[in-house]
Parts: sequence; structure tokens; C-alpha cells
Amino acid sequence: MNNYEIVMGLEVHIELATRHKIFCRCKNTFAKRPNSVVCPVCLGLPGALPVLNPEVVSCAVRMGLALQGELDRDSRFDRKNYFYPDNATAYQITQFYRPILRGGAVLVQTGDGHETVIRIHEMHMEDDAGKLTHDPENHVSLVDFNRKGVPLLEIVTEPDFRDADQVIAFLEKIRMFALYLGISDGKLHEGSLRADVNLSLRKAGTDELGVRTEMKNLNSFVSIRRAIAYEAKRQEEVLTSGEKVVFETRRFDEATGTTKVMRTKEEVMDYRYFPEPDLLPVHLSEAYINTLKEQMPEFAPEKSMRYQSAYGLTEEEARILTKHPATAQLFEKTLELWTETGASQLTARRAKSLASRICGDLMYLCREKQAESGTWKITPEALCELLKMQEAGTITAKTARDVFALMFDKDIRPMVYVNENHLLITKDEDALASAVDAVIKAQDKSVSDYLSGNEKALWHLLGCVMKETNGQADPAAVRQLLLAKLAQLKG
Repeated sequence: MNNYEIVMGLEVHIELATRHKIFCRCKNTFAKRPNSVVCPVCLGLPGALPVLNPEVVSCAVRMGLALQGELDRDSRFDRKNYFYPDNATAYQITQFYRPILRGGAVLVQTGDGHETVIRIHEMHMEDDAGKLTHDPENHVSLVDFNRKGVPLLEIVTEPDFRDADQVIAFLEKIRMFALYLGISDGKLHEGSLRADVNLSLRKAGTDELGVRTEMKNLNSFVSIRRAIAYEAKRQEEVLTSGEKVVFETRRFDEATGTTKVMRTKEEVMDYRYFPEPDLLPVHLSEAYINTLKEQMPEFAPEKSMRYQSAYGLTEEEARILTKHPATAQLFEKTLELWTETGASQLTARRAKSLASRICGDLMYLCREKQAESGTWKITPEALCELLKMQEAGTITAKTARDVFALMFDKDIRPMVYVNENHLLITKDEDALASAVDAVIKAQDKSVSDYLSGNEKALWHLLGCVMKETNGQADPAAVRQLLLAKLAQLKG
């Protein structure tokens, strides 16, 4: 694509994890029985009036602060009129004329280390539509209104993206904001975070924007990357052939990896926007904004830098620990419980050990069990107890790993479990000596190899003793006993 440059802007929808929907008291839940979480307001029945949920405003202000934009002290709602089967009211309540946020910027970094500032055009509050399920075999479409009225934040960017890497880096940053603010779970596969990509091509070296298409139905980073690649190539072929790109909305087909026309893109006048008559303007006082400013969390980039400087963690360790707030919280709370005041060197060593446990064993278990971060049953108190036992030498590293794996799914107290299952390290010298004698007698070849100068054979003998004692022997004590017994045989 030497002759053309890709230009993209995003419309990002974030489903908020509030207790109730945006304009009614219906529970805001996912995956309930179809049409079981609805009311007259959701269904647009005559006489039903919306009432704004203040939780939504709080979420919007905090996200606005994260985006570093200008909060409108007196934003308001408008009606966006359109008919579609999943929209029971035949209009959407959104913010067109006075959105709650204008401007802002997000710094993104792609894998090659290149940094780009993505400008925010605006962010507004609105309600979501229902969901259609198409049944081609029976030639019917079914509608579920459970999602109707779920609160959304829509973030509209400027056309600052030039490739898929920047798009994905931006979405990851937005998802991080949402997770750390606690306003959404950011799950693309469940639709909690959705992105529409507006893509156009222009001649390389020019500033004039081309005709764009909007791509919908993108529910994963893989889909986003595939859709961008296909649509860019399609538009290049259209322009190269001398034809014009049509201003339209297209959907991405996962099966074929292609984009297909949904409808011709509407213009602003098609929606017949007018001020929402049933809702008052949203006034934000300085005191309210300042209160929420004080509650803003430390985000992943700042937390990562602090972990590296305070505890000597690597950039990769810090990245893994801060990717999800649940992981960072487990790390910080456990370290706080485990560390003694003023022991800075001990703190750094323990932080490194804890980071290794989380970045290694915990992330492995998440992948193995296909579990989301934060769904584990491991508590900081239990993890601290386990680490203290290993540090004190009362359990082996293997036992610690095994018990940690059990803690992922079960609410167990490590100390109680270890005692009940007789997993404490054996320090009975007579029992250890007996185990060492038995191994030396059974492992003639390894003994002979060691006596012949092959010191690696010692590790095999050590492993055999650990197996003989069911892993509960003190490795250091076993090694000393083995060396003493072998020295006697060597004469």
C-alpha cells in the first residue's frame, strides 16, 4: 500500500457495571433469561418516564478525568431517532449537542516502542439497544430487550490511527482505565467493550481525508486486526480501479474474514436530534468533580514504574502484575502482610519472590483453567501464610506450589491443610538416614557414577531420597547426609 495511507478513528462503547440500568431500576446483569430484566421504561411503554442513574454520571466523570478532557459542567441528553427491531422506543437517549466530555488525549505505545498521542473528540453517556438473534433455518429473528437501557459511555476519537497496532494499544489502554476505575469488566467477547472502526484511505503525503466506512461487529482484537487488513485492501482495490468508496456501514464476517455492507451510512439529519424533553441537564459542581478526583486510582503505567523502582522488579514482571487490578491488588496486599516495617532489603527480596509466584504459577493456572484474572479464590491472607511457611523452611518448594494450585479453586487455609495432610518437612534425622541408606542401596549405578567423579549423579540421588520421603524431607539436610554417606564409601 505504497500509494495510500490508512486513516482511522474509533467509536468505543463501554458497558458500565452499575447496579441498575441508566434510566430505570432494572438490574444491570449479563446472560439472564431473554426478556426477563425489562420494565415499562426499557420497553418504551406509554407514560413510562426515564430517571437518570447517578452512578452513570460518576463513572463518566472518572473516565473523563482519566482521558484528561474538558468536563462540561452542564451537559444534557438528546433524542436520536431511528427505528430498528431491537430498539423498543424507536429512539436512543444520548448526548449530541452537549456531551459530558470534549477533548482529551491518550498516549499509546505499540510493541516496537513507538509512542502516539490519540486525541479524543468527545465522550458521551447513552443507553444501549436490545439484541437480535437471527435464526436462518426457521427464517425468524428473535429480540431480547434485556440489554436495552444498559448504560454506555461512547468515546469518539479523532482520526489519529494509522495501523492496527495503534488501535489495539488504544483499546487496551481504555480497557485498563475501565478496569482500574471499576466501571466495567471490559470483556470484548461479552460486548462490555465494543469498537466501531471508521477507516478511509488517502494518497500518501496528502492531508485530505478520504471517504470512510464504519466497521461494526468487532468483538476481539484478532477480529479488529483482520477487519482492518481486509477493509484497507478492499478500499485500495476500489480506488485503484478508478471507482469511489461508498460512505456506508459494514459488518465483519468472522467466518470469511471479510466486511459486508449493512446499510448506507446515515447523515446527522437522518436522526432528527432534539433535546430530550423528559430529562434535566446534568450539572457537575466543582466540589463533586474534586471529590472524584481524590478517588482516582494509580493506573497501571505509574504502578509499573513504582514496582520497578521500589522493588527492583523487571519491566516484564511489573507489566504482568499491573495488567489487571486484581493481580496488582493481590501483589500489594500480600506483600504488605508479609513484610516487616523498615526491612527494605527483605521487602525487595520478598517482593521478587512474590512476583515470581504470581507471574509464573498464577498466570500459568489462569491459562490452564482459561480463567479471568480476579476469579481465583486466593486471598492475600492465605497466600501470605503459604509464603511464610516456605520461607521458614517448614514446607518444600514443591509442596508450596501444589498447595498454591489448590488455593486457586478452593478456599483453604494453607497451614491447616499442610498439617492435616502431613506435608510438613521431615527433620527426623533417623528417618532421613534410613531413607538415604535405602536409596544408596537401590541406586548402585548412580552411586558408582558419583564415586567416579560424576557430581551430577548426586542430584539424581537427592531426587530419589525426596521421592522416598514423599517430598517431605529437608533438601539441605538430605544433601548433607548423602555427602557424608558417599564420603564414607569413597574412603
